[in-house]
Amino acid sequence: MQIKIINDSSAADALSAALAAYAEGDVPLIVDSRAPIADDVLQHELPAAAAWAALTSGTTGAPKIVVRSAASWQIAFEPLNAELGLCSGDGLWMPVHQVSSMALFSAAWAQSSGLDLVIPKAEDPGLSRAVVAHVTPSWLERLLEMLDIGQNSTLHTVLVGGDRLPEDLMHRAQIAGLRVVTYVGAAELSLVAWDRGDGMRAFEGVATRIVDNQLWVSSPQIALDVIGGNLEREVVDGVEWATVGDRVAEQNGVLEFLGRGDGAVLTAGATVIPAEVEAVLNSHPQIVGSLVMGQPDAVLGQRVVAWVEGSADRAQLRDWVRSRLPKAARPVKWHTVEKLQRTASGKIRRVVPEEA
Repeated sequence: MQIKIINDSSAADALSAALAAYAEGDVPLIVDSRAPIADDVLQHELPAAAAWAALTSGTTGAPKIVVRSAASWQIAFEPLNAELGLCSGDGLWMPVHQVSSMALFSAAWAQSSGLDLVIPKAEDPGLSRAVVAHVTPSWLERLLEMLDIGQNSTLHTVLVGGDRLPEDLMHRAQIAGLRVVTYVGAAELSLVAWDRGDGMRAFEGVATRIVDNQLWVSSPQIALDVIGGNLEREVVDGVEWATVGDRVAEQNGVLEFLGRGDGAVLTAGATVIPAEVEAVLNSHPQIVGSLVMGQPDAVLGQRVVAWVEGSADRAQLRDWVRSRLPKAARPVKWHTVEKLQRTASGKIRRVVPEEA
């Protein structure tokens, strides 16, 4: 059994081809022609239960290929349908680029549940043919812009994943009459937790434990293999657990995700977590997105550097972080960029922008 490459610029055609390959017993992988996959990767021996392969978001380094069983996705479909009010024949609006695992998951979900997968086109956004949207925050913003200009829509709910959802964007969606269900997941773990209105809690069938502020997950949704990378696993009392490095805090079953533990910036003896600084920057009303990284510094060891997308000037941003972050976590160097690079799923890539 080997991976079958699907390379088509049309999202609808690529996803249809992937579903057809799956039906024939192949393991489809949708790729981007701009980022070819090495031949040795394609020859990788797959586990016997392999059914799907998807690229990770690739926010750092080369993307990895996550291989999973059919059951590892199927187990989530029934809880999703029940919570989102989906029935056979309903439309699921899915605009995310076909290379994303979110897109392939949505296609598998729609096929298994008898849903109509609605992929927007320039001539037909398709909002009047769907009741639920599965989107990233950046796509939710585009969706709201379409609704603002009067686009006809039958959507009643949006399922939002792929990145943190800013509170103001959630509020805008709610004002537009949409119910918002957010979730946190990873290509390697699939759905980990979701917020159905009572806080971010473990998804159905997912067990969690926190060790040194790091989240470990035991779940039937865990991937079989990660080609070109590895998934940290361990067995405790006969139970397999896995982690992708998410840092969390937990109170009464509600999980607060604090970003990945990797990528921490060590500056002047302090440890700064970029995601925490980015969360503060992103809460500024004139910031669309931000990227915080460490760069070598002869005195500090590393200095905290920020790239921001938006109209706020540096004086405003310095004032903004001064009252919200400890001194060590405040960026010492700022760059304003027209557009931060994003992955197919809408996450900001953790690479130094060319504009800097």
